[in-house]
Amino acid sequence: MKFLKLRLLLIAAIGFAFSGTANAQNTQDIVVTATVPTVCVVDVGSETTMDFGTLAVAGGGPFDSTTTLAWRCTLGSASTISIGPGGSGDQENREMLFGIIPLLYNLYTDGGFGTIWGDGGGTTSTVGITGLGMGAIGNSVVFGRIQSVDGLAAVAGIYTDTVLVTITP
Repeated sequence: MKFLKLRLLLIAAIGFAFSGTANAQNTQDIVVTATVPTVCVVDVGSETTMDFGTLAVAGGGPFDSTTTLAWRCTLGSASTISIGPGGSGDQENREMLFGIIPLLYNLYTDGGFGTIWGDGGGTTSTVGITGLGMGAIGNSVVFGRIQSVDGLAAVAGIYTDTVLVTITP
């Protein structure tokens, strides 16, 4: 019996010694990081078109139109929207073409038609935007104007141009 008690006492002591070691903790922090970049995209849910409609050339002009650019940017990011020159290669003197016949027009940052929307070079400006989050669509209005149409020289037809919209963080 004494031997059994001694044996149980020895087992308990060993268990206690090991239990202290087994329960000792050693901790280490793990640093977790992620980077959310400034990202902006033109929302391509639908094609953006500016249509001046059928022009009353007897009136001479100006003829105005608008369209809305939809975009998405990471929350709080600052970016700019620029619009290229189109087929004319000159953002200050854009032109739509019917074959090789030009019809002069331009795109503006506001309804007062005071600032040409371009890449910021020459007399043009870009438009600044602030991201709303990639799940939210932002909108920027583009104002277009055909200053005048010479009713005597105008050739009947459908005039077109394509301009490139770029968002730069």
